[in-house]
Amino acid sequence: MEIWIVAVILICGAAGGFVNVFIGDSGLHLPRVEDGVFQPGFLGVVLVGMLAALASWASLKAVTLTGPEAKQLILSTSDIANGLLIGFGGAKWFKSEGDKTILQKAAAIAANKDPNAKAAAEIASATPMNALRLAIRMP
Repeated sequence: MEIWIVAVILICGAAGGFVNVFIGDSGLHLPRVEDGVFQPGFLGVVLVGMLAALASWASLKAVTLTGPEAKQLILSTSDIANGLLIGFGGAKWFKSEGDKTILQKAAAIAANKDPNAKAAAEIASATPMNALRLAIRMP
């Protein structure tokens, strides 16, 4: 197997994941725990992008890699595009799951406090981490 092809696919997945870092409120930071919530940072998002791209590429090339008519691997532009796209999509899914957890925590905290129309409006338009902070600070 040509290991350089696998490396190119991993790099494409990392690039797709890295682009995703700047979408939303997470920004470029290292893994950390903030307000009781683990945030994987850009390293986690890039790693998920790499793994998603590699898994997608391997599933598309499974017959070529292991089938009875195994052939020498070639890298095509569709492999590169697929790596970028799946890396981005995998990282987006990973971030969305994290945001969902944060929003669920914010909702649980806010539900245990007295109704506050102003706080509800602020939480509704806030990013997930800001919504959690607002819920924590609610009277």
